[in-house]
Amino acid sequence: MTHDPTSSLVNEPGGDPPRFHGAARALISYGLLVLVPLALALLLLRYGVDHPVKEITGATKAAEPADLVGQVLVAGAVVVAAAGLLGLAARAVGQSPVVGEILAGLLLGPSVFGALAPGVSKEVFPAAVTPIMNNLAQVGVVFFMFLIGLEMPLTMLRRLGGKVLSAGHAALAVPFLLGMLAALRLRDEYQPDGVHTGPFLLFVALSVSVTAFPVLARILADRGLIGTRLGAMGLAMAGVGDVTAWCALGVVVAEVRSDSPLGVLVAVAEVVAFTLLLWFAVRPALAHVLRVLESRHSGALPVGTLITFFVLICAVTTNVLGVHAIFGAFLAGVVMPRSSRTVRDFAHRTEGLALWLLLPFFFAAVGLQTRLQSVFSLSALGVLALVLLVAVAGKIGGTFAAARLAGEGNRESLGLGVMMNCRGLTELVVLNVGLSLGVIDSRLFAVLVVMTLVTTVATDPLLRLLRLDRLSQTPGGGLLPVEAPSQTQGTAGTRQP
Repeated sequence: MTHDPTSSLVNEPGGDPPRFHGAARALISYGLLVLVPLALALLLLRYGVDHPVKEITGATKAAEPADLVGQVLVAGAVVVAAAGLLGLAARAVGQSPVVGEILAGLLLGPSVFGALAPGVSKEVFPAAVTPIMNNLAQVGVVFFMFLIGLEMPLTMLRRLGGKVLSAGHAALAVPFLLGMLAALRLRDEYQPDGVHTGPFLLFVALSVSVTAFPVLARILADRGLIGTRLGAMGLAMAGVGDVTAWCALGVVVAEVRSDSPLGVLVAVAEVVAFTLLLWFAVRPALAHVLRVLESRHSGALPVGTLITFFVLICAVTTNVLGVHAIFGAFLAGVVMPRSSRTVRDFAHRTEGLALWLLLPFFFAAVGLQTRLQSVFSLSALGVLALVLLVAVAGKIGGTFAAARLAGEGNRESLGLGVMMNCRGLTELVVLNVGLSLGVIDSRLFAVLVVMTLVTTVATDPLLRLLRLDRLSQTPGGGLLPVEAPSQTQGTAGTRQP
């Protein structure tokens, strides 16, 4: 029988399915699942074009996601470049890089960039980008505070006992008292509406009492003093002052957020209980878990993720308890095992991200909120002079008296006072908290930012002028034996700008 080439298109009993029917099914499937949806999509597009929705105009119109991402990237590139360049310039003239980075933030704000090129400033920092920069800055501050807690010289503080504790608290208490008196003078003009007098007085007093432990560690390392008796003494006193200052800030925040004195006491008691829980229960548990994970060399559990989660959950907890999130991050650093290589590696990686990206955003956020023009009126210059006098005299005078009583010489005591007068980034963190809570207004914020910059810039030249390196190797009485500090060679202390 001759084979008919068309016979394969006809059904045959027991034969294969006809190719014609298979092709037809494919065409039908393509039409239903591809052409019909495409046609409906085109109709919907046509309907959307013919019947446009009401356009949102003015300041409420949201930027397109792609445009917003691009704007954030442009702003970030400008901020990082400015912070890096001015940080290098500051180092070239013998200053800590943080001085240049603070200055970069101020220059990018409305005081300089916004005043000289307002149109370009709005293009680089549009209104939609500022909240994103602020949020990124706050994340950076949280991890910066973790690094500060990690670098607190706990072993040194335990070894030194009451002498350095007394001197460190004197370096905080004297400027605190003078700051309180200055705040009483300023409250009629600078206390914001709706803010009680108590939180305002406490915050202004605290803001002139802070010492920047990480910035001081960097300056002492550059001057060759970090491993000397006098350098160890300065770091120990700064550590005592920082721990006490953060506790005081927690009380101020709790008072602002609470409606009654009882609420403040409850918030403080809850944070104290949380701190004790972390120290006595979580700290040894963390050390054990990290030892086990490191000994197994297992990648099953990402230890960096565990540490990140711990930092964030501590920050969330103190925020929920009515104290700022940075306090929880600081506590997370304090209780973290210092000897763990995993923790050191995590801190090193976190420090890079925080210092090179997130903290420049913080400096820019501070600069965008600072209007230096408000400082240059006659009355504001008088306030600035008063704040500088209180801040410098309180820190140097209180430290000098405490060191002299402890047996230090005049030059050493004066050098310690200059060390305690260093503020830097730690002070900006405190000021930013006060501004965000509404405890101070933008005018006083600008004055305190200028005070921070002046006192930070003055630290290194004054230490060089005193030539403390010639005295640092001379053993003698006082607060400390000749022994290098045990904690200051860690992750953040000597690398922090």
